[in-house]
Amino acid sequence: MRVVTIRDIAEKAEVSISTVSRVLNNRPDVDSGTRERVLEIVRKYNYTQNNNARNLKQRSVDFVAVIVRGRMNIFLTGIAEQILARGRSAPYQFILEFIDEQADEFEAARRLYAERCLCGIIFLGSNTVGHEEEIGRLSVPCVFATIEGAPLAEVSSIGVDNRAASRALADMLFELGHRRIAYIGYPGDVMDSIGRRYAGVMDAYAARGLAFDESLFAHSNFSLTGAYAATRGLLARSRDFTAVITVSDVVALGAIKALWDADLLVPGDVSVVGFDGIDFAQYSLPPLTTMRQPADLIAQKSVDLMIATIGGAEHAHLIVDAQLLAGESVRRIGDPIPQIVSGSEGEPGAIVLEGGERS
Repeated sequence: MRVVTIRDIAEKAEVSISTVSRVLNNRPDVDSGTRERVLEIVRKYNYTQNNNARNLKQRSVDFVAVIVRGRMNIFLTGIAEQILARGRSAPYQFILEFIDEQADEFEAARRLYAERCLCGIIFLGSNTVGHEEEIGRLSVPCVFATIEGAPLAEVSSIGVDNRAASRALADMLFELGHRRIAYIGYPGDVMDSIGRRYAGVMDAYAARGLAFDESLFAHSNFSLTGAYAATRGLLARSRDFTAVITVSDVVALGAIKALWDADLLVPGDVSVVGFDGIDFAQYSLPPLTTMRQPADLIAQKSVDLMIATIGGAEHAHLIVDAQLLAGESVRRIGDPIPQIVSGSEGEPGAIVLEGGERS
């Protein structure tokens, strides 16, 4: 006869494995109807746990992994710290795992699950596009933070509308008279959150009937050194630009240093804008104009979504609002560049008051 497992009990009771574990360990955070249904299944199939198995499951079921893809991404590490802080009051132990930007977060998830038998995973800086099958094989609730509207029914997500927010930055620069705007970051080859930022800039160009000069694109990772090198490469190709949009505030700070070393002033010679709204950006010289993501709200909702889905709630996709923070790193150089096309994807209407939320 096949041994009945805790997974079998969960399937027959139509609840999560963690709910069965809480019932078996007499936790108070299970409603009476669910508790009785689980216990009835336990009695019916004469399910028992030996001490070794019970201790292993008791230890592992409480773990939620927070996997951060990007060791040098200050914005993501800040959210991770807030998630851990909020997780201290949750009935689970949150553990943190850092991987490189080019590493495979799903391989890391599989490894951690094998080591800890996780009951949930929060991905930070991840990419769902093209990884649908890998995500489908993850047998625990997952939340993708800083990703908007992940098109997968079996996971939850939370993030800003990156395309609309990035377009709003480009629109602002066009309104200030800038026509040749460079971009430092990642291309839009993959329409993940970072690719959508690039697409938002292209939307703004297209709305004005302008073509983006590909020589004004510079590939950079999220580090200061990477941004500095990318900007130096951009300057070696051309200085025929008056503004730079960067994929993150850290990249913006690296770009400003490279411009300074090339005897170009910000914003006197070149305007620079960032993305994320990290604290450091407001202490740069000059203070950075940027699109702020509500990191505290993203952290809070990530934990809320994780706890809810572990408890059996439906998955959800939340969009929170970005906020344009005006610094001193941009200036007007002429009359606005008018739009000739309207209604394209990525209209900046999604950019409203900070802290908003919609699903």
